Order: sequence, then C-alpha cells, then structure tokens
Amino acid sequence: MPALQALNDIYRVRTSTQGIIKRALRLIGALGAGEPLPADQLEDAREALNDMLDSWNTEKLIIWVLARNTFTLTPGTNPHEIGPGSTVLNAPRPNRIEQSQAWLTGASLSTERELEVLTLKQWQSERLSDLSGIPSELYYEPLFPMGNIWFDVKPDAAYTLILYLEQMLHQVFADGTTTELALPPGYREAIVHNLAIRLAPEFGKDAAPEVINTAVESKASIKRLNMKPILLDGEPASATNAGLWDIRRGY
Repeated sequence: MPALQALNDIYRVRTSTQGIIKRALRLIGALGAGEPLPADQLEDAREALNDMLDSWNTEKLIIWVLARNTFTLTPGTNPHEIGPGSTVLNAPRPNRIEQSQAWLTGASLSTERELEVLTLKQWQSERLSDLSGIPSELYYEPLFPMGNIWFDVKPDAAYTLILYLEQMLHQVFADGTTTELALPPGYREAIVHNLAIRLAPEFGKDAAPEVINTAVESKASIKRLNMKPILLDGEPASATNAGLWDIRRGY
C-alpha cells in the first residue's frame, strides 16, 4: 500500500487555491516572487477563479471523471428531485444524465440493471401513467436549482438508483484558499494560465503571448485526454446477410 500511495502521489499535482492565484498573478506581473497577497485582492481573484470554473463545468470534455453515486428511491414517487440540499436525492445538480450513467438495483433486483435514458423528444412521446413497477426508462429534466428525474413508472419499492455523475470542478476547490488540492495531470497549468488571462484586466496588466498560448494549448490537452472514442454499434436485426462490408465499394 505505501508503494501504491507513492505512485499515486507522483501522478497527482498537489496545490492550493491560494497557490494557483499567486502563480497566475506572477505570470502577469501583478505580484512579485515571495510577495504577500492582500486579503482583498485574494478574495477578488478567488471570485474570478470560481467564475471561470463555473464556466468550465459546462464543457463536457473538461470533466475528468464520472463519480458513482447511490440513492434510495421513494416508492410511489415521480419525479425524484435532485440537487444540493434536496430531501429526495441530495447531490450536486447534474448538467446532464446520458446513456450508461443510470442503473437500478436492490429490492427484487439481484443485479444492476441499466436504465435507458430518454431524450426530450422520446419522453414527450411517452404516455405518463400512474402505474407502479420496476423502472426501465429515465428522463432528466435539468431545472434549476433542482433537477427532476422522471421514470417511466413509479417505483414500487425502495430501489437503489446508481448515477455516474460528472465531478464538477468547483467541488474540488470548495474547501477554502489554503487547503491542499490534488489535481490530475495538466489541470493546474491550464487553470493557472487561463486564470492569469482573466485576472489581467482587473489588475491593469496584459497577458504575454506565451501565457495566452500555454492557456490555449494546456486546456486543449486535457480535453483531448478526456475525449472518449465513439464506437459504431450496428443493429443485429439489420444484418440480413453474413459477411463483411466494403466501405469503398458499398458491398
């Protein structure tokens, strides 16, 4: 275990919110090496950092992990409200719930069963009813500040809903300015340089071309890292003849 922990420490960049802010200000010449940062300027910069991270949370390829969350469903309830402080499903409000992110288990289910996640158009074609049973479909209505999770039928038992939700960046930075943070490779550089560009006008500075280039390239790098391959999945029912398809000749 110690060896595994040491290996994890190598690949995790440790920093703090204050450390990121000071580095960003040094990059634009608004703070000297070893110079203390006044509390009011630290708070202004932290506000800019929070705004930037909030904006980044809307970019799917910035999110590096889908965290497994489990919830107990309330029998006879539809929809289930989800969001911070909710008395039903207490969790950060998801921006989206997509295929393979929702599963059901517990009660009469011996294994985890994947729920089909419907689009708005598909959900609008569904006929809502008061029937109860084992849910097999889910539609996520991203209201604010709380979202709604609808099922095709009302749960007839206290099933366990498993949701793989995006790990929002602001959750990582929620513990104050000096708390040590662990970020995946590439994130600290991208955050620092993009924050420097955002802070430059507020501090009466201009970001150097090198800072701007690094900001763009480092953010693009983590997006490439988080990109998932798209696999072509053919419908078995459409395969009337066995054999191979030649994309050049069409047969």
